Amino acid sequence: MHPRSWLERRHRPAICWLLTLWLLTGSLAAQPVTDVFPSQVIVLADWGMSDVSEIGYLHVGVLHERRGNTLAVYAVRHRTPVVQWPSEPQRRTPPHAGGVFLLGHFDRGNTNRLGGYFNGFAKAPSTSAVSIARAPDDGPALAYSYDKAARSYAGFWIHLFDFKLHPTERVFFDASPFTYLTFAIRGERGGEDLALHIADRAWEQREGSLPIGDVASFLASGRVEATWQRAWVPRDKWPPGLNRRELASLVFLTKGEGRGRVFLKDIAFTTHPDAEIPTAAGAEEPGRSLRQAMWLWDTPAVTRGPDARRRLVQFCRTEGITDLFLQLPYEAERVDERWTISWDRERLRPLIAELHAAGVTVHALDGDPRFSLPEWHGQVLATIQSITEYNRESPPAARFDGIRYDIEPYLLPGFGGVRRTEILQQYLSIIAASRALAAQAGLVYGVDIPAWFDERNEFFEPVADVDGRPVSELIIDIVDNVGIMDYRTRAYGADGTIAHAQSELRYAAGVGKQVFLGLETVELPDETDFAFSSQGSGGSRVVIEQIDDERARVSWIAEEAWDRLGRRQKTTTGTVILRESRATDVPSGKLSFARHGRSELERVIEQTTLELQQFESLYGFAIHSYESYRPWLEGHR
Repeated sequence: MHPRSWLERRHRPAICWLLTLWLLTGSLAAQPVTDVFPSQVIVLADWGMSDVSEIGYLHVGVLHERRGNTLAVYAVRHRTPVVQWPSEPQRRTPPHAGGVFLLGHFDRGNTNRLGGYFNGFAKAPSTSAVSIARAPDDGPALAYSYDKAARSYAGFWIHLFDFKLHPTERVFFDASPFTYLTFAIRGERGGEDLALHIADRAWEQREGSLPIGDVASFLASGRVEATWQRAWVPRDKWPPGLNRRELASLVFLTKGEGRGRVFLKDIAFTTHPDAEIPTAAGAEEPGRSLRQAMWLWDTPAVTRGPDARRRLVQFCRTEGITDLFLQLPYEAERVDERWTISWDRERLRPLIAELHAAGVTVHALDGDPRFSLPEWHGQVLATIQSITEYNRESPPAARFDGIRYDIEPYLLPGFGGVRRTEILQQYLSIIAASRALAAQAGLVYGVDIPAWFDERNEFFEPVADVDGRPVSELIIDIVDNVGIMDYRTRAYGADGTIAHAQSELRYAAGVGKQVFLGLETVELPDETDFAFSSQGSGGSRVVIEQIDDERARVSWIAEEAWDRLGRRQKTTTGTVILRESRATDVPSGKLSFARHGRSELERVIEQTTLELQQFESLYGFAIHSYESYRPWLEGHR
């Protein structure tokens, strides 16, 4: 995962193509291309560089906002990192009885018995989603939903290894003892048309697979029916050249166009045909009730009068909100080394009292990426002291119950470069000092963190660690609870809420801390995630122009714009052009429920709860935020 910055950005409107052509067919450095294309200014020292000529790799995001495209720079490097793949991978044949290795019933869990994930894939405008859901006439199974358009594709894969491990740690499936692949399958309506592919380690590394045949050809009826059938795929149908000792994935592809839904279960490899395949026991249902939190940022809007206050309180009652993260509306002034914090306390007292009467726990909320930096630590501590004073002066019913910070240090310039460890250490320092002050005042202290603080990037490098430990663990050690911004609209799969929250929940359970899982309802822009390098061969470009001794401007030029400009571009000293080496679409519908229905949000909460309730640290869910959540719900009633 990569840091995503949703800060407000300013985009300068494009000028006419005549001027564009003049600009780029002359000298790219003659005039800043930010006047035409989305750009961002970077400080070279933040990335350990002094001149643009040193740059050989860029990782950026192009946000497709309503007012136009904007650019976010995530990584600047001298060269593309090289992943060392082992020449001799690890492989294993797991223990099996009766000539059967059961890969999984797929009645629950986010991985199979080989540690492999499942996930959908599609090329826009097609869509694909995979989850565990109840089939129409039976218990839970792997459910694949698709909507396939012309000249596109949709499908899903099931890995036979844990792809999140470093390449040197991966163990591939040695299927050499087995002569059949078998699975139970049914369609929602019948007639769904799928092709089956398979990949070994080499094909998986190339992100490809080999065809086996149509699923229907391995079924007794010759077609997918609306009732369960068992497919038997003999080894002699597996593609020639496939390395059976290093199997990596099964791939199912939708043929034809249109919508459909297919269910699979009881997938196994066997040594003989018609082997008896064990079936699943009954699925576990959600057992314990969880809390429901919500962020609220525009506090003045709900303290202006009794009507707005009552609407908020009634909304909390109706939607079962148990915890409100309420932005503290204050002003801060610094004189010498002393911070003064002032806010209208009389406006907050009746609001907090009414929320308490409705059974809502109220946490004072604040946050700004700059709070990570030492020069802002004084303001943070002064704010906490002012909350403590407010509580002393207020009746019990009107007091805050906790303090919450949403600082997001990764939004600071330079976090992705050489300053990352320094910024994280400063961030850990202020939350430790803040938690100590909150504890003295008897207040619960929590912070919000992204889901990727414990993950690795595409080059298997830790994204955020200090002294060799994921920063998420160091944060959980300090605070009373964390809110994981688990911003996904699917529960299952390699990129769903379950996968992104599981390790934090496991660690928090071990140290006795509580975790809220955050879900998003704010409308976000679609994004295209790009990598550029000197070895790239894709169509779009980034132009990097030296502004002065300290700064450079990075500008993105889309493929069609570059082609339209022709090939007469000239570069001068102080300008570098890199070519696209990777492009990944990140639709907003993957991150936020703003374009989804209420039933989809409820389903994700239910599925996530089912899979993660095993961790005592799972305390509840948190919805971001009142300003978007309320109108979104009103639009889906």
